[in-house]
Order: sequence, then C-alpha cells, then structure tokens
Amino acid sequence: MIILLNKNSHIHLIGIGGVSMSGIAEILAERGYKVSGSDLNESKYLDLLRKYQVKLFIGHAASNIDGADLIVKTSAIPDNNPEIQAARKKGLKIVKRAEMLSYLMRDKKTIAVAGTHGKTTVTAMLAAIFKKAQKDPAVMVGGFLKELNGNMADGAGKYFITEADESDGSFLYFNPDLLLLNNLELDHPDYYQNLDEFMKIFKRFADKNDKQAFLLYNKDDKNLDSIFLNRNKCSSFSLKKGKFTAKNIEYNNFNSCFDFYDSEEFAASIELSVPGEYNLYNALAAAAAARHLEIDIEAIKTALKEFSGVGRRFDFKGKVLNSAVDIVDDYAHHPTEIKELLKTVKNMDYNKIRVVFQPHRYSRTHKFLEEFSHSFINADQVYLTDIFSASEKMNYDISLTDFAEEIAKKSEVECCYLDDFNKIAARLLAEAEAGDIILTVGAGDITELPDLILKGY
Repeated sequence: MIILLNKNSHIHLIGIGGVSMSGIAEILAERGYKVSGSDLNESKYLDLLRKYQVKLFIGHAASNIDGADLIVKTSAIPDNNPEIQAARKKGLKIVKRAEMLSYLMRDKKTIAVAGTHGKTTVTAMLAAIFKKAQKDPAVMVGGFLKELNGNMADGAGKYFITEADESDGSFLYFNPDLLLLNNLELDHPDYYQNLDEFMKIFKRFADKNDKQAFLLYNKDDKNLDSIFLNRNKCSSFSLKKGKFTAKNIEYNNFNSCFDFYDSEEFAASIELSVPGEYNLYNALAAAAAARHLEIDIEAIKTALKEFSGVGRRFDFKGKVLNSAVDIVDDYAHHPTEIKELLKTVKNMDYNKIRVVFQPHRYSRTHKFLEEFSHSFINADQVYLTDIFSASEKMNYDISLTDFAEEIAKKSEVECCYLDDFNKIAARLLAEAEAGDIILTVGAGDITELPDLILKGY
C-alpha cells in the first residue's frame, strides 16, 4: 500500500531504538520530515538520532504520539501497546517497518539482500563496493558499519541497497530491481511452522517481483536451487557450478582469498580481511551482484580487501591476560551460524575456544534444541546463559540445566549453565590461558559481556 506523505508530515516510530527503525528515522529526518519515536531502553542508535531534531521517548505512552500523522511499528510491538491503541482511537494509519522502508526506496533502483544467514554482511559489502565505485548509494544495513558510522546512508545515487527481512513476511512489501539470495534454511519458528512454509514465502517474494526483479542466488544451497533451478531472468553464484564462481580458495586465519570467475572467465583475484567460508560466500555474493550491475572490477577488489566487517560479526573487542587472550563478539544465534563460526575459529591458531552462548527467543531455542546441542563440537568450553526473550512470552518447557547437559553430551564439550554475566566473566578470567579465545555469541544483551570481562581484568 502506498503511503502518501508531504514534507509537513509528522511520523512517529514505535521501537525507534532498533537497528532498522533508527535507520528509517534517520533517513526521514534527513529528508526533512518531523520525526518522533519511542523505545523501552536507551541504545547507541538513539545516540545517533540525537544529532537530528528527533523527539525521543523512553517508555511507551499514549501521549507520545501527539501530533503524529503516521505511525510506524515493528512486528515486535503488540496490539495492546498504549501508542498503538491511541493511534487507533485517533484513526491514524499504522504501517509496518518494511512498508515504510519500501516507500523510502520507491524512486531508487533497489538491491534487496535476503536469506537466512549473512544478509547484513552482504549488504555492507555491497555498500562498500558501491561507495568505492563512487555510486553514492542509499544504504540500510542491520548492523553498525564503520564506513557509515552507523547503519544507514541516504546517498544521492540511483541505487538503494538494503536487507530484506523475512522474519515476519513483511519483505513482500519490497519491489527490488535485483534480488540477492544467499541461503535458505528454517528460522523464525515463532512465525513459520516448518521449512516448507519458509521456502514458500521466499518463492512468493521472488514470484511477486518476477517481472521487474533479476534474481541472483547461491546455487550451492540445495533449498534455493530446488526452487529456482529452472527460473527465467536469474543467475547464480557458487564455489563450483554457478555463473559466478570462486576458485583457488585459500584461508589464512583472519584472511582469505579466491579467484573470481564470471562465466568461466577469470575476472580478478580477490583478497578478504574477514575470516571463514561463510564470509567467502558473502563476498562472492556481493561481487557477483556488483559484476552483474557492471560495477568496475577494481572497485570490487579494493572494497572487499578493505572491508573489515560489521559490528557484532566476528567483532574483535580486545585482549586480556597481558594481551594473551582475544575476546570476540558475534551475532550468531542459529545452530548453523554457530557451527560455521566455530569451524572458522577452529582453523585459527588458538589454544582453547571458550564460548558464552545466549539463546535468542524461547521459540527458536525450543525448536532448535537438538540442533543447538550439536553446534559446539569445535569448542573447548561453553557457558550457557539465560534466554534473551526479545519480548516473547515463555510458553515452553525449557530447562537450561538440561540444555547445558545436552550440549556437553552431543558436542562432547565442557558446558554449564550460569545466570549471571558477572560470574561468567570472573570464571573466564580465572580459567583462560595464554593463546585462548573467548567468544560471546548470541543476538541479545550478551554483547555487554565483553566489556565486563575487559573491566574485570
């Protein structure tokens, strides 16, 4: 549905402190709209908004929406939210985050990055490439990007590069010119019942945009290949059999490199400053999309070599014990993401891999209990924390003590459950030895733990 706004419109965002909502607020403010918003807690993204004339409220109240012409909400905002209820009484239009973002993209050529894993990194890599090529893109990325000093850029160029979030199906509002799909496996069990339903929403998204969108997908992903193998107006990337391929791959701790081929013709040797096979796939996806759009190959090479990652994606936080132990924070919160992260770290020169894992959402934890229990095979020690609810109600019978025992058994690793970050930090400082790495893993407030460890030291 098209949103009709004018420059005098007042837009209020509920949940404005989130990474995507704050980016939308920033774009709206830069474009001259009157913007306000509310959130339950302070965040670094609210700090970024304070340089604009954005009226911010901590906590939700009916009076927060006074003067608003349009309400934007995330799917996490319940119907009984006082601002939602007040907006309905006033007859105000309420739109989802993705619908607002789609409106902001309407005059641009949009590149939408979708898939279960890697969306943020691929989007950030594409942003770096297009900026290096001096295309001045508009960008919306689901993480903190050093090159943007935030999570968005409202560039004047013709391209808008964004993540397309599948978590609640709202990416169906998007009408991209290029749809980039990195991988596909079940996630968001709070919204999708099974893999078949999850695959259908991606096919529906692609089919919806069939006439205008070019599809570029990972041919090595069996789920994507089963859906799009015979599709017209599409292309693929792969480590072995796509139009765009990576050959002569080499991994070296925090770095890797590969030869990039386009239709079996050598295009460039690409060096990366981020680790692991999963990042190689991310870089191949970004390079393939940029190549398809005829971006200069030197810009692709240089941008990918200089790319240092996104906040909370293998994010180096510091060293302890006389600089002998590294602390790295990572957003991994799906069993596959944890497996890939630990497989990558296992190939580095660390003595012991010590992991603190915070499960994200009760529904995801319950659905993937068995898969999680096998995900830590490459770790030496695991601390399991309380589940980060993300405002979800606890409607599941989950024993974290039993969960820790299952991880210990199935992954053959030392694992215990502790409910206090301070206790975990103290234990790690007492147990860690020279040459170890400490990984804080999850999508919630686990990101606070590295600072506690560093302060404790």
